Formats: sequence, structure tokens, C-alpha cells
Amino acid sequence: MAETARLLGRVAKWLGIGALALTVLTAALFLAALLVNARDETLIPEVRMLLTAAPNRYSDEENIYVALQGFDAPPAESVIAAGEARIERYNRNVDVALRDARALSPEGLLAEDPHRLAFKGDISFIRPLESSVWNEAPQHEQQIEALLQDNHELLERYLALILLRGYYETARPSVLMPSPVAPNEVRRLFLAQLALQMRAPNPLQRQIGLAALEVDIRAWRRVLTGEGTLLWKMLAIAFLQSDYLLLADLIADPGADLAPREQYAESLVPLFDAGDFDLGRAFAAEFRVQIATLRSPDAEMRRTGQGWLERAGSRMSDHFLKLNATENLLATETLRWMAAAADPPRFYAATRSSAAWPIERRGRWLPPLSYNPLGKVLTRVVTDPYRHYPPRAWDEAALQRLVRLGYEIRQRRLAPADLPAFLRAQPQWSTHPADGRPFLWDAGTSELRMQTLSQHPPGWRFSIRIWQPLPLAPPTAPR
Repeated sequence: MAETARLLGRVAKWLGIGALALTVLTAALFLAALLVNARDETLIPEVRMLLTAAPNRYSDEENIYVALQGFDAPPAESVIAAGEARIERYNRNVDVALRDARALSPEGLLAEDPHRLAFKGDISFIRPLESSVWNEAPQHEQQIEALLQDNHELLERYLALILLRGYYETARPSVLMPSPVAPNEVRRLFLAQLALQMRAPNPLQRQIGLAALEVDIRAWRRVLTGEGTLLWKMLAIAFLQSDYLLLADLIADPGADLAPREQYAESLVPLFDAGDFDLGRAFAAEFRVQIATLRSPDAEMRRTGQGWLERAGSRMSDHFLKLNATENLLATETLRWMAAAADPPRFYAATRSSAAWPIERRGRWLPPLSYNPLGKVLTRVVTDPYRHYPPRAWDEAALQRLVRLGYEIRQRRLAPADLPAFLRAQPQWSTHPADGRPFLWDAGTSELRMQTLSQHPPGWRFSIRIWQPLPLAPPTAPR
């Protein structure tokens, strides 16, 4: 019994020594972490460079962004004036809104105008990214005509919108930036109207409809290449995809009237410059939003919050979130993704290296996450999603090639048996621009299909039917 007591005492003694050693080690590591994070870095020049946006070359009257902000203005009111008022109200009150959550209430900064002009009716039967507007519109002609009458003013606003000169987001960067509702329903109605108009018996009406489609493509190209964040870049890509799918169905229809001139291709089926699909400037715009969030007025409010425990916790987290170091790291990672977005091989190299968390700055001898750990986690969270966006843009570039390929097949009156050789001979039209994978020809369905890089919602179309001549009418029986 005495031996058992001595053994238990010895075990308790060593457990106590171990617990004490562990406590001392933990305290030493915590003290070391405090010392390591005692000082912040000096801002690197790249931060200032990324914070400097390109100059705005557009007046409000010619800025698509301003028109989108006021697109749902009350009936008979100016879209531009409504957009200017919304942006000005946000720019004036955004600091207050960041400090006071009540500013986000229905009566606050993000309040919706109860008199806004809303779309009337249901146009869900038009699905531009999933099915064929060209084939579906004639089946719903009466519904479309009724919707055109009920939404005449919205359609007029859309037609004015796509004629504007450029796109520049003039709202101050912040997490509360006003994001206008995309005119999805109006645009579906616009495409359905074009599908009917380009089938009209009057040649002039057909040409007007085709010209309107060309104008729409140019407008969303201006949004894609304008100065703004990722949201409207992605929406512009989706809208361009719906335009090109409608155009592909028009080209494939042997009854559709297209000019036979070879030079018409550059107007009807333009292939954008590769730089148009570079999302680097959108990453820079996202950086400005991230920095505005880090520097927002609510940071000081957290440090002066009520209660000593809350203040202590806030100051402790601030100690492990070094603002300058985080901004430096965000700038470094943003520039890395910007370079990758301009070059597919570099992009996939960056994607692979990102999995290894290359977030520690060069030349620092400290173990990972020891210095500015919260800043490193934050940087990873906000920049890692960038991997998903460039492939989506490059898939749109591939779709343009695919539709241009369909046009060239029609212009050359190629028979299906001649297509495999033609595809091999024309890689500038028959391969994905990002990785060179060839488009696939399915003789059974008479479809050409591209192999996408990005993950897309189920049902989205990335294939086109090709033109084939109308069958000859059977000979009439002799009388």
C-alpha cells in the first residue's frame, strides 16, 4: 500500500512538472509572439500604386455605371440623374454607414425607392444561357408582344444604356458599394425581340435587329474592359455569352438572311483582343475595396467599444493583425494574381503554387504565421477565390471563337464531311485560346462543342449547331 502511494506521488509530481513546463513553454511562445508582432512594417510602393485608380475619362451622361445605378428610376425620371443621386448619397454617407449599422436599414443608406420602375410580367420562358432564344421566341410571340407593351419605358432605357460610351465605377470603394440590380429581365425581353425582329419579312427590320445585336455586344465589351470590380465583369461575360449564343443560332439557321461579304465577319462576329479578357484591373479594384475595409471607421469603434473585456480582446486581435503588413501582403498577392490573369500558363502555375500557401514574404526568416497571423489568414481568404475568375473569362473568348467558326463554315458552305480537315487547318478558330484544346465535332447531332476550363452552372450551353443547306424541294409531278 505504501509502495502504491509512493508511485502515485511520483506520477503526480512528474505530471505537475510537465504541466508547469508546458505552461512555461506556452507563456514563452506567447511572449515571443507578442515580441515578434510588436512592430508593423513600412508600406511598400506597390500599395500606393494599386490604390491609384486610372482616371475617369467619361462624364456621367456617357457612363454605363451611372445609368445602371439609376436604371430603375421612377417612371419618366432621368436615369442618369437618379444614378448620380444614388452614388452621391452613398459617397457622402458611407463613413457614417460603416460606423452605424442602422444606416443600412430600409430607411438608411441602402434604401430602395418604393416608386422605382419595375419589370412587369413573367419572361422566365426565355433562358438565354440554357436554351435557344432564336427557336423559343417565335413560340411565345404573343407573350413577348404583350411584355414589350407593358415594359416599353424599361426597354427604351436599355436601348439608351447600350449606346453609352464607357464604364467606370465612380462610387467610393467599400464593402457597401451600391451594386445596381442587373437588368436581366429587360435584357431577356430585348433578346427575344431581336429574335423576332431578325425573322421579320421586311429586310430593313432584319438589318436593324442585327445591328442592335452588334451594338449590344460592343456595349458589354465596354463594361468588360472598363474600370470596376469583379461583379460586373462577370455579368458582362454572361451577357456576352447570351449574345453570342443568339448569334450562333442565327448563323446556323439556313433561312436567316446574312450578308455574304467576307469582311462582314469582323462586324458581326468580332473576336475580342486577348487583353480584353484580362481581369487584372478588376483584381486591383477589389484590392481598393479590401484596403478601404481595413481602414474603415469602425476599426476605431471596435478599439473604443464598451466594456474592458471587449476592448482587451479587440486590442489583442489588433496586435496580431498588422495593418501595414497586411496591406503589403495583399498588394503582393494581388499583383501576383494580376500577372497570372494575363497569361494562362502563369495562371495555372500560380494556382498550383497557391495550394502550398505561398503567403510568406520573401526574405523573412520567421516561421509561417508567426508574424501577422491574422493578416495572413485574411489575405488568403480574400485572394484565393481569384483562381475561379480568369478561366470563366477565357471560356467566353473560346465561345467567341466557336461562333466565329460557325460563321466561317456557313460562308464557305462546308459539308459536314469536310469539317474535320477544316478544323485542323484553322486552329485560330477551332481551339480554346487558353490551353489549345480543340473543339469537338459531333456528326450525330451536327454540333460543335468547346471544352470549358471553368465550372459552370448545369445546363449552360457551350455548343452550337452548324449551318446546313435547306433540303431541295421535291420535283413537281408532270401535268
